[in-house]
Amino acid sequence: MAETSLRSILRRSALLQRWRFFPYTATYALARMVRPVRADRVLFLSDSRAGFSGNFAFLRDEILRQEPDADVIGVFKPRLRARRPLSDLVRLPWLMASAHTIVLDDLYPLIYPSRIRRGTRLLQVWHAAGAFKRVGYSRAGLPGGPAAGTLAHRNYTDATVSAESIRGDYAEAFDIPVERVHALGVPRTDAFFDAATIAASAAAVRERYGIPDASKIALFAPTFRGNGQLTAHFDYDSVDWDDLGTRLGPGWTLLVKMHPFVPSLRSARPDVTKVVDVTDDREITELMMAADVLVTDYSSAIFEFALLGRPIVFFCPDLEQYTADRDFYYPFPQYVTGPVVRRSGELADAITTAAVDQAAAAFVERFMGACDGRSSERIVREIILRRPAPHAEVAPVAPGGSTPAPTRANSRMWVWLTAAALARLGVRAVYAPLKLLPLQRKVVMISREHPTVPADFADIADALQRLDPSVRVVMLVKMMPPGIIAKVGYAFHMLRQLYHVATARVLVVDTYAIVASVPRHRRELTVVQIWHALGAFKKFGLSILGQDEGRDERLARAMRMHEGYDVVLTSAEECRPAYAEAFGTPIEKVVVAPLPRVDHLRDDVEAAALRERIYAAHPQLRDARVAVFAPTFRLDGTVTADPAELTRALAAIGLHTVVKLHPLMSADFGPDVDLAAGFSTQDLLHVADVLITDYSSVLYEAAVVGVPSYFLTPDLDDYLDSRDFYLDYRLDLPGPIVRDVPALARAVSAAEATTADAAAFAARWVQVPADATEPDACARSIARRLLAAVDDRVGA
Repeated sequence: MAETSLRSILRRSALLQRWRFFPYTATYALARMVRPVRADRVLFLSDSRAGFSGNFAFLRDEILRQEPDADVIGVFKPRLRARRPLSDLVRLPWLMASAHTIVLDDLYPLIYPSRIRRGTRLLQVWHAAGAFKRVGYSRAGLPGGPAAGTLAHRNYTDATVSAESIRGDYAEAFDIPVERVHALGVPRTDAFFDAATIAASAAAVRERYGIPDASKIALFAPTFRGNGQLTAHFDYDSVDWDDLGTRLGPGWTLLVKMHPFVPSLRSARPDVTKVVDVTDDREITELMMAADVLVTDYSSAIFEFALLGRPIVFFCPDLEQYTADRDFYYPFPQYVTGPVVRRSGELADAITTAAVDQAAAAFVERFMGACDGRSSERIVREIILRRPAPHAEVAPVAPGGSTPAPTRANSRMWVWLTAAALARLGVRAVYAPLKLLPLQRKVVMISREHPTVPADFADIADALQRLDPSVRVVMLVKMMPPGIIAKVGYAFHMLRQLYHVATARVLVVDTYAIVASVPRHRRELTVVQIWHALGAFKKFGLSILGQDEGRDERLARAMRMHEGYDVVLTSAEECRPAYAEAFGTPIEKVVVAPLPRVDHLRDDVEAAALRERIYAAHPQLRDARVAVFAPTFRLDGTVTADPAELTRALAAIGLHTVVKLHPLMSADFGPDVDLAAGFSTQDLLHVADVLITDYSSVLYEAAVVGVPSYFLTPDLDDYLDSRDFYLDYRLDLPGPIVRDVPALARAVSAAEATTADAAAFAARWVQVPADATEPDACARSIARRLLAAVDDRVGA
């Protein structure tokens, strides 16, 4: 009782859990700083098996097949109660810090208090297939469910499951985003698709237990009762074992495989003689291959046995109690593909007459649809040994010739944090006396995203002047330059920003701005964030803190990243939750008001004039079918497809390709690649027949224009890990997703994307104002909102 009480206290307190494993987490934190990740190292960890078996064995063998020189290491304990060797305190954190992938197959409490380092995957290949009895956070509110303070499971970077339909169930169980759950199959099920392995395994079981060929085999394999490994038990008296063996007769052999968490039948009931106890077999796979009939209750063995196409008998004398205590992901009848028996005396007849249910095929497809004999190969290739996709080299060009990059956590982070604190104090000290100056009917617009005044700012300013010429508009647009000396010059520009913000009624920004978030503003100032991209596509801002393309969390907090906004504008109702998350602001402050660029995209007269200017400058486009290739900006300055190869492939199917890189990137791909100089990506959409991109938000502009879109994503899995998306990338996009140029050419040739797809996407994600008949409806809507704030802050 004392042990159980102590465990319950530990489970309710995250602090106590962290202190319990502090020697490991502290050593791991140290090892992360001094030990690099080894690309060839894979670490298997388990507190419930003594060595490589089950999924682990299949994955180890496949890793060494794909990469013979891989460094595969296993650290095991046979059960949770087993004492961990003292040597683990020294070696385990260092192995974790140097591993490219860490693989688990069950609960592993030691690892949950640790923050897994960048460059390491923590993969959960759960020991059970399908989604039967509830586990993890799916048991919240049930006996044995997760305590409020538990840390379990949440730090997995990846998890694998046996079917697409149950990804959401495992995401709930582990409390992780569903994007981290991959329907790649269950490694050990590969053997169920190999007829030779099945026959050899069946023969081995018969030889091991002396079962004659003429005897049929019934395998009794129930699950345990209780809340977990430490409280597991089974009602051995629920079955009259000798009577069951006698009733089956000489033509049958009954094998009994108890769950590893509970004692074997032989030790619990040593007087039983009519059955064969096979509990010492750690894995059940060979036993199932030998069995003619499986008898179980609520064990996930039903999913793998169903792959054999053999009958299952369900022995459930405590169905109501088990449902109340543990419950299932779906109603119990949806799992039943054979007779349900409630009394021991009825088991023999059910076993001898059992047949495969008509529902078995649909059951397999629903719960085991990703299992096809190649699960191990896929998991090893796509997760365990996955390397970043190769990139086509593109010379990065940014102001000063460098590429912007987020500040990373490293041994010099204290320097950055100190600088941030000093900058914060300096900005507030300069700003405080400026707030004593009189207010003006002034709107200040600040951007460090663009080298010149962005069109959205200009359109808003024009609309403001038309509505009220007395309102003064001040544009302060200057990109943050690289280099210490240049940044000193930018500091003087910030002094000008601070003066104008201190005397303004409205401040408009389109990215993070120090003068918007760091100073303490007067109550009369309204700060409006209009963000520089349409829609809610790839994650940004506070949504990606700590990720590969995000800022360090500590530095973001120090610089009050995106704090202080009174209004945040977005393009559609469905984008509001994403923007609230990205800016850390209440959703009530996020309002629908698309950027003014939408006005230009929808203006047919303006579009016609623009097309003529493009054709005049680039006559090769006038009579051509045009494909615009617009990849997203990456911090490493690369793209993942070769523009020259793409140009040749699309030319073969009658399209002329124009490559438009992000404004912070440029490159010369040779004379055969058209860059259509002098015009932006948005401009080129008016002559485009198709858009090709990977993760660029230009897809929203293309949708407004009605241009069919295709998505060329050779590095999709890596990008999902480093950036991720607000929408469901695989389901919500208005066109096909392809992994290479030949597949793209086939999709474009077949016209798999349509203007109707684009229109439907635009209607969902870009909602123009009700008075959209006005040529400047979007700009005018924003200007009215700003003007109301100028005259009355509450009106914002």
